[in-house]
Amino acid sequence: MFLLESSLIAGVISGLVYALAGIGLIVIYRVSGYVSFAQGDIAAVALYVGLWLHTSGVPYAAMALMVVLTGALVGWAVGRFLVIPFERFGILPAAVATVGVGTAMQGGENYLFGGESHAFPTLGDGTALTVLSVNLSVADVFSFAVCALVVILMTAGFRRTRTGVAMRAVHDNPAAAQTLGLRAKRIKRTSWLIAGALAGICGLFIAPIYSLTPTSVNSILLFGFCAIVVGGLDSITGAVVAGMIIGVASNLTAAYLSPDLVTTSLFLCLTAVLLLRPEGLFGRRSVARV
Repeated sequence: MFLLESSLIAGVISGLVYALAGIGLIVIYRVSGYVSFAQGDIAAVALYVGLWLHTSGVPYAAMALMVVLTGALVGWAVGRFLVIPFERFGILPAAVATVGVGTAMQGGENYLFGGESHAFPTLGDGTALTVLSVNLSVADVFSFAVCALVVILMTAGFRRTRTGVAMRAVHDNPAAAQTLGLRAKRIKRTSWLIAGALAGICGLFIAPIYSLTPTSVNSILLFGFCAIVVGGLDSITGAVVAGMIIGVASNLTAAYLSPDLVTTSLFLCLTAVLLLRPEGLFGRRSVARV
């Protein structure tokens, strides 16, 4: 019974982290129409800055804030100078540019810090809360609370703020958005800024578990990408639901079958959704007038 309870609770917590990783991808997709594969590498840059600050004696709260700010700044710079300029050649070249930028970042991090793993600080390992028979650490509770808060804020932001509505308008109807006076490039840069900050937040919860290497955050990016494909590429609600499903299914697979089958089960789930509902569980069907 304990194994089932711990798998379910751990699955919900990890599922929210997957959803947060997926929302960072949705922010850019909603504006530009493609997914950024550099999200994990942007987070890694911010986390290396955070690790340096931690070893210099900076308190955890200040270090975490700097990680988020660094992620936002790096994300904005990558979008502004390295990816958005490629959009004039089409969506595919811009998406490929994110792969190139991410690979270049990994090379730089390997050169500066090496490929070995570095222990990253955590908020706390002591028991903060007991749910059923499972003890949750301070880091677990903090991770759940922050991820849930960010998800709520992002959902409300997209639906109720002028910036959120403008982001959707730039993607759905660029010509109409331009007619209304919306500055598409500025909005796209803002989306990269927000996505970079989300990458930093997500990295703070991933690095203490998997340690910090130039590629460690990218492993979670895969789960985040699967969450938005299963849930719907433009749906934050879908990312949350799908992230929960993937988190619980992955933990149950690892607990009752084998950890080696987690990736296989994820692939099977992704394949089934793509075959039965290509737009995702909460995605919008694209309608074209002919």
